[in-house]
Amino acid sequence: MTFNGRFRATLRGINIRNASMTSLSLTGSHAQKQTVLGSTPGALDTIPTVALNGVNPLPRYRHNLLFGTLSFGDRWDRIQRRLAVLGRASTGNVVVPFSDSADAFRRMWESVDSASDSVLWQTYICKDDFVGRKTVKKLEEAHRRGCKTELLYDCGGNITGRRRLVGDLKKSGANVIEHRPMWEHFFPYFLRGMKWELSPGIRNHRKILIVDNKLGFCGGLNIGDEYCGTSEGGNGRFRDTHCVVMGPAVMHMREVYEDTKAPKPWKWSLARWRQIASATMNLRYLEGMNVKHDYLEPTTTFVRQGGGVYLRRQMERAERSTVRMMERMRWKRQRERLNRCLLTLAKNLREGQGLVFKASTGKGDDVATTDAGSKRNDEVSHGQWKLMKRRIDEYRQRAIKNAEESFFRRLRVVNPSMRLLEDTSPVAEAEAYGQAHAAVTQVLSCNPHSRDWSIPYAFWQVSKFVHQRLWVTTPYYMPHRKLMRALQLAARRGVDVRILAGSNRTTDPWFMWYASNYITGMLMASGVRVYEYKGGQVMHAKTVVADSIWTSIGSYNWDMMSNKNMEICVCHLDHNLALTMEKQFLDDMNVSEEVNYEEYQRRSLWLRFSSWFFYTALRIAEKFTFRTFWDPDLSSEID
Repeated sequence: MTFNGRFRATLRGINIRNASMTSLSLTGSHAQKQTVLGSTPGALDTIPTVALNGVNPLPRYRHNLLFGTLSFGDRWDRIQRRLAVLGRASTGNVVVPFSDSADAFRRMWESVDSASDSVLWQTYICKDDFVGRKTVKKLEEAHRRGCKTELLYDCGGNITGRRRLVGDLKKSGANVIEHRPMWEHFFPYFLRGMKWELSPGIRNHRKILIVDNKLGFCGGLNIGDEYCGTSEGGNGRFRDTHCVVMGPAVMHMREVYEDTKAPKPWKWSLARWRQIASATMNLRYLEGMNVKHDYLEPTTTFVRQGGGVYLRRQMERAERSTVRMMERMRWKRQRERLNRCLLTLAKNLREGQGLVFKASTGKGDDVATTDAGSKRNDEVSHGQWKLMKRRIDEYRQRAIKNAEESFFRRLRVVNPSMRLLEDTSPVAEAEAYGQAHAAVTQVLSCNPHSRDWSIPYAFWQVSKFVHQRLWVTTPYYMPHRKLMRALQLAARRGVDVRILAGSNRTTDPWFMWYASNYITGMLMASGVRVYEYKGGQVMHAKTVVADSIWTSIGSYNWDMMSNKNMEICVCHLDHNLALTMEKQFLDDMNVSEEVNYEEYQRRSLWLRFSSWFFYTALRIAEKFTFRTFWDPDLSSEID
């Protein structure tokens, strides 16, 4: 391969991520400065492509995604329009997060004690221990006061049964619901063709408490000693996040609570997705009309008015292009002749043919060299060849450096908002956007019975179009295909994407760490930064904070099984809450360790095999448990 070919091949190998995101250390090993670029959803029309420094041409809308032509406000307006059809939204709510599980249980128990109308508690796990018995006792007391009391627990999370625990509560007249007993669905699943709708793997993973339809609690806390802090009688094994909601959104949480007991018919979910499709088509139509009015019509008018002037300029431009092309062809021919001369010279030197070089000293005297076959001439020729090779390598490295610098200059010219962003600093435009818009609370839910996948769709949209920052806290991560692609695309276009999950000692169940480790390299290769929690607790929080403006707190794990379970998330568009959640993320990050890509690539063969084994085993278990389920958007198969 010629030098020109090697040079162009090297240019094609330049990773755009390396030019669009640069991390600089600030304080310790965790505080970082991040080069953050904007992004834009882009109109999905097919406008001519753009080529950049030998990199494959990008469609115009992807060019906009990379260089960021939308403002922060326009971007989040578009995101909100996309999320509006996924769940009930309201204003005038107050959302208070709890990062201390003891505070969360204290507040929930106080609310149950002060209830006057109804107490509805729904959980995945309800253990027969101190915290579990205390919770059931308070529910029993509330029912004796005349409150409508209900406890719903999932039989998959309580596979051994809780009849002894809830016996007195049932006797008091309260409603106790055992959701989807395992053995009642195990045999019908296999005897009726293994239809995924009958699978015993569909579980209720929601954690909801509704008190008097005025207070709503939601998050990742189950009922048990492991989930409660030590100050309230638990052992605080899990590091979790919960929240309380006050306002109109509580009734929306009540709708999700009732949806667990009586899922909506499938047609309602179909109507929702039709609404999504309709809204998307309307948006694309409006974007197309904007293109027509803002670009096509002015261009047509300009061409008509310019007439001959426009054509003359085009001809002059074409002539200049032809001249440049001819010059490039001439230099190419000269370079080929020089290469032939060098090859001939090298061949003659190898064959030992005598050559005489004459060089003028500037005083009229000529200096003649010795024969090519002499020892002195061979040494000189070998040294010249090494010098030529070294210079070629220097020119090659210099050309690559110039190409990267040119790429940076282009980014700074096209995207003036490019800057270094400290971890402790919020996204600049978030505060102004929060002041100009009322805080919006949206309750999202998942229910496989009604084919409702609102939560993964919402996370996919936010990850795909987020502006500058996306911080995710999850116990483990095995996102579906589209969400994985969205995270990788966001990182490649310069978004500060971070995932904070458990380590091999702070992950429950333990094998999920190995399964997550299998795809860690794919995420880091795209620019996603992965942290492993090294605190004294097991990571169990499930939160997302984006652009210092949008927050999600709920029960959704970023794994393949959460797509098949009933889940709930409270999403809040508010700058103040986002700042609180960002601070909590940084606090967790300070007791975490960032995964190093070079060390990850040098991991042992045993760890590689274990990661592959558990990842493959979980995928096989998923296929076995949901044999007939197929949705390309929710596929666990990673490209």
